[in-house]
Amino acid sequence: MAIRTGQNRKARRGRRVSRAGVLERFYAGVGTPCPVGCGGTAQAVRVSTTPRGGGEVWLECTSCAQRARYEVPPATPAEKRKVTIAAKAGGEPLCARHAGRVTLRARGRQLFCPECGVVFRE
Repeated sequence: MAIRTGQNRKARRGRRVSRAGVLERFYAGVGTPCPVGCGGTAQAVRVSTTPRGGGEVWLECTSCAQRARYEVPPATPAEKRKVTIAAKAGGEPLCARHAGRVTLRARGRQLFCPECGVVFRE
């Protein structure tokens, strides 16, 4: 039976990534690191919209099951304008923040992103 020493344990651990770095990786669609830095990858388990129009994303590590809440800032006027132009043109309005193709969904008169929870039209 092998016994792990403290040295091996330190070598296996990943380092913590800043909140801005996590959101950047989340928008790019690449693997998001564990919120506590265990070295695993995290996936979104809950997405909601805040009263200010921003989003709230909960990420959970697939290795250690630790969760962290990330607040996504509301859409900027430039992002809202881009979405409004796309909607008026008759095309599918896409989330202005994601690198991949994420189609916005309607909720009443609002258009929101199902991946990050941000409202782009009030």
